[in-house]
Amino acid sequence: MPTERKVQQVADLEERLNRTVMAIGLDYRGLSVGQMRALRVALREQEPSMELRVIKNTLLKRAAENAGKPGVFELANQATALVLGYEEEIAPPKALKKYLRESRLEIPIHGGYLDGEVLTAAQVDDLASVPSRLELMAKLAGGINGPVGGIAGGLHALLRELAAIIDARAEQLAADAPVEDAAPAQHDPGAEPPADSTSDDTPDSAAPDNDATGADDSDNTPTPTESSDE
Repeated sequence: MPTERKVQQVADLEERLNRTVMAIGLDYRGLSVGQMRALRVALREQEPSMELRVIKNTLLKRAAENAGKPGVFELANQATALVLGYEEEIAPPKALKKYLRESRLEIPIHGGYLDGEVLTAAQVDDLASVPSRLELMAKLAGGINGPVGGIAGGLHALLRELAAIIDARAEQLAADAPVEDAAPAQHDPGAEPPADSTSDDTPDSAAPDNDATGADDSDNTPTPTESSDE
């Protein structure tokens, strides 16, 4: 008859397995308390919610069956510690591999559990080399921003050159423009031509009027006097 404490432990582990996206089983024998603590810190640096739990095999089997993930129990082998990741699938293998490399420790890995499949130790190691989501997003952003930044810089330079050309042209036109008072009058096609002083249309009052003098030039011419010899 399981005790109340064991029932609570199974329920707690079942809840964790339901949230787990990636689990790794490893043999913790040979690790000191300090090394286990350092491993926990390294895991949480990679993913704050990640945790390392030492679990009894009998409790793990019940919790895995209750959670509908019986394959997790295959990770159990004598002394078993589970690395549980709740956010990104590749975070646990990456964190574990980094810790083993930096600490130069050799910890036997029983295998992994991902998407209902049991993974071998070699497959877990391969997952550690897969780029994380943040790394992929950074590469994608860099690939997009590079061309966009180049295009934006080119457009900015082009607009700057165009503005300089327009300003120079405006200054040239202002310098070449004639003074307004000296500008010749423009011909208006609709305006009447100016009157011609020699035109035949000169008013009669402006011309000399022989009749108005009242005398005939021939009548007023003095006649020559006759010679006295005749």
